[in-house]
Amino acid sequence: MSRFFVTPDSVRNGKIYAGKEESHHIRDVMRLKEGDEVTVFDGSGKEYTGRIESIRNKNVVIGVDKVAVTTPKSSAEISLAQTLIKKDKMDYIVEKATELGVSEIIPIETKRAVVRSGESRKEHKLERWHKITIEAAKQCGRTDLPRIREIRQFEDLLKDFCKYDGVIMPCLSEKSVSLKNALNRLKNPKRLLLMIGPEGDFTPAENACAEESGALLVSLGGLVLRSDTAAVATLAMLNYALGSDPS
Repeated sequence: MSRFFVTPDSVRNGKIYAGKEESHHIRDVMRLKEGDEVTVFDGSGKEYTGRIESIRNKNVVIGVDKVAVTTPKSSAEISLAQTLIKKDKMDYIVEKATELGVSEIIPIETKRAVVRSGESRKEHKLERWHKITIEAAKQCGRTDLPRIREIRQFEDLLKDFCKYDGVIMPCLSEKSVSLKNALNRLKNPKRLLLMIGPEGDFTPAENACAEESGALLVSLGGLVLRSDTAAVATLAMLNYALGSDPS
């Protein structure tokens, strides 16, 4: 069955009024007709099953037959603070982080980041990443969407460590411990922040500042992983270790 996305305010009085993009997808890409059954989610945890009632003036209206409200199955809410990297790899991370159930994605700038946000491009980047989360959620069956936060400086994010039960920071520091060791120290965290560095790793000064602010420096093994590999691998390991189920 085809699956589509609408915003919560598109659902009114038992009907779904699909937006321009999804109406085009329903009508011109999937070539669905009146009477066809579809599944729609609104990004807030609600999923609707219904049938297309009308396709007029390029607008699609769906009658709701069933509403399902899903609750998070993860034992911990994971936020990903990802250092800005090249466009295609950053897009990949946003996609896979959505599939792996993260609750929010925080793009960050670090000393060794090869990509800088640029004021004129920030909104464009955030909008593109939001669209990627929608497409990834359609594919993997999520009914909610991770929040895409504003791009932040590494030093600025340190101030927010107190909002989390734990901060995990994979790096190449000699002071790093195993991920298992770090999670044992945290003892069943409910809100967890994962910080992923650039290809050249965090600087020694960034490691020291993060550790001083409460982050746990962790090792991902004897091999040096690329930033996108480290993000996906660590999220998968955290889901397994914490009993998370991103579906």
